[in-house]
Amino acid sequence: MKYWIDVTSPPHVHFFRALIKRLEKQGDEVLVTSRSFGIMNGILENNGIKYTSIGSHGGKNLEDKLIHSSERVIGLARLISKEKPDIALSKHSIESARVAFGMGIPSVSVIDHETASKQSRLTAPLANIVVSPEATEKAKLEAYGARAVKTFYGVCETAHFSDFKPSDGVLNELGLGRDEKIIITRSEPMLSSHNFHSSALLAAVRDMKKEFPEAKVVFIPRSDGDRKLFAGEGLIMPENPIDTLSLYSFASLMVGAGSCMNREACISGCPTISLCPDRLPGVDKFLVEKGLMFHSTEKSEIMEKASEFLESDAQRRKNNSIIGEFEDPHKTVLEAALSLVE
Repeated sequence: MKYWIDVTSPPHVHFFRALIKRLEKQGDEVLVTSRSFGIMNGILENNGIKYTSIGSHGGKNLEDKLIHSSERVIGLARLISKEKPDIALSKHSIESARVAFGMGIPSVSVIDHETASKQSRLTAPLANIVVSPEATEKAKLEAYGARAVKTFYGVCETAHFSDFKPSDGVLNELGLGRDEKIIITRSEPMLSSHNFHSSALLAAVRDMKKEFPEAKVVFIPRSDGDRKLFAGEGLIMPENPIDTLSLYSFASLMVGAGSCMNREACISGCPTISLCPDRLPGVDKFLVEKGLMFHSTEKSEIMEKASEFLESDAQRRKNNSIIGEFEDPHKTVLEAALSLVE
């Protein structure tokens, strides 16, 4: 069988990485498409995944988003008309959903961020099956137009660590040692259409630098805009894509104003603080309720919890004991895909 997998954001590479290898190992053909967006194509290359890059991210401006998306639909339509895949898989990809629907190709769309309403309205109605975590609000997916929803227990980021073994090579790359206190930081998605405020992370980073001067703070930028905003803050900021999945294993703390890397850190066992200023998606609420992630926008609470996590590895042990209960998202995705082609 021939699968078409479209990745449109860096975390999607981690989500589909093990699935791509699994499909290829069992003799299926896999066509991977991407777009020019930050470090995403570099992550694909680092993971040895062959891909065809079509189009680019439109940036913050709504008109540019629409134009770039439309141009990408045209480019994908031309490619897919030649490749003729049997099934399309994607995660929040507007263009993949549109092309698959328009060309009569059965499709499965993974949606785990129901608060991204604009994307969901453009993907959920066009997918034959929507796969989502149980914690995602199913009623909202149905309100967006989802025709069929299959769920699994846990979060999508569990799949990021399928068949994954951490390597300390990332420490050497960043000039860090195993015995150092490492704090990973990540800003909110400033280019997303639902983000209308300035960075909530910048003030927190400055506070942590003062409060924990011995810690090494690594900042993972999303774009050149991030690099400019956080330049001069004394952070370790990699120039090229790095093995963040391994870095979680050696870090003492993850502090993020977005969502995906926070969830990745939780699943790796890394103590995690979310200071996301927006309404949390259901999967983040689920992790907070499970005690796997701490969420606050109050400076005093953030600093208190950061101090606690940096002093003890009890949270890592707690996280590792809970995540073993989560289901493999890939199992649900493949079951959905096979039900469509059969």
